[in-house]
Amino acid sequence: MISILKEGLKISKEPSEFRYKDPNTNDQVTRWGYPTSCLSDIPFKDLIIHAERYGTLAIGFHKERAIDNGFNPVLYVNTYSSLFARFMSNIKELEDHLLQSDKEKFDKFQEMLLMLGAVAKSGDLKANPIDNRQLDEFQLNNFYYEREWRSLYDWQFEPNDVALIIVHDDEMVEEFREDIEKEKLRANKKTAILPFRMVYRL
Repeated sequence: MISILKEGLKISKEPSEFRYKDPNTNDQVTRWGYPTSCLSDIPFKDLIIHAERYGTLAIGFHKERAIDNGFNPVLYVNTYSSLFARFMSNIKELEDHLLQSDKEKFDKFQEMLLMLGAVAKSGDLKANPIDNRQLDEFQLNNFYYEREWRSLYDWQFEPNDVALIIVHDDEMVEEFREDIEKEKLRANKKTAILPFRMVYRL
């Protein structure tokens, strides 16, 4: 969290890899997506579920500032739906055809798939979300509750873009407030800093 508040939100320079199990063959398939930076549009009442997977530190941004800086909500698709199966089957058919007939169009199609992979996410929309890395790896967890937003770009956010910061406990609140000035973090004296226990009361 300190590095984000010092340097802003950064994306990797390499394409991101994800795997899924083909619903028709049960084979493992690897796809790629553009590197992204990610936020979650989560109500306070759902932060407890989120914390079980990612911890009790958080930075809250003003939503309109995230939108102004290129963030869009992720489209969630049910891995077990006929729509997803048809979509992945058509992709494979088009890739094979373009690779053999038109390399330039094949490259453009690959770029389009990378962009699509940055704003779409499959999962088991009927399952309860659980902290299971293997399910995550194969896109079989239920990520819908995360209400994820993504951007293809770094975000050098300003201190006024930060709405609040959540820290582990009461003892960290004053310490973190001192760090804002001492470490030159991207927040200001008016930024709300809450201990995680307050999430249970909001």
